[in-house]
Amino acid sequence: MNWYDQKTRRTRRPRRIEEESSAEIGFPILWILIGLLAAMLIIGLVSLGALNLLRRQAITPTPPFIAGLAPTQPILDAPVSDGTESTPTIPPVVTLPPTVTPVPSATPIPQVPEIIEIGGFARIINTDGFGVSMRAGPGTNNARLGIVPENMDVEIKDGPRESENLEDYIWWFVLAPDGTEGWIATDFLEPSIGPNR
Repeated sequence: MNWYDQKTRRTRRPRRIEEESSAEIGFPILWILIGLLAAMLIIGLVSLGALNLLRRQAITPTPPFIAGLAPTQPILDAPVSDGTESTPTIPPVVTLPPTVTPVPSATPIPQVPEIIEIGGFARIINTDGFGVSMRAGPGTNNARLGIVPENMDVEIKDGPRESENLEDYIWWFVLAPDGTEGWIATDFLEPSIGPNR
């Protein structure tokens, strides 16, 4: 025997005895028990189902009295009419008159007056965006009270008056939106419908 054979003999594992004995048993007992339990369960379910079917056919669940319910009356055949009985009448159909929807009246469009007059309004124009000076009197020699911006509407309170210093201007006494009162020349005013119209 050479050295290699001796070494392999020592390292080989011997065969177990348990392996040989388990190989001989073909079917474990545990599987037999599981099969028996499953068969018993199936037989029990089938017998319960058959018993339930038999019980349903034998018993009809009709209680003799249910609290709160009145027994029903049997339906009798309708009596034969001899023509003397009154026939039911259909109530008349009530027709309601159509409701009239009011037509909204047209709101009149305010017309711009043709002339400047007391109690009316005028718009500031011709100032190239700078506004017009409001004076303390009807003339450029009077003190400036403020400047009314262009396109602003003013209320006409008095006028027309000629200029105090003999200028070619005609002056109107106005009320500005900020509450200031003063005189403005006609050249910077045009008739207007007012700020709130």
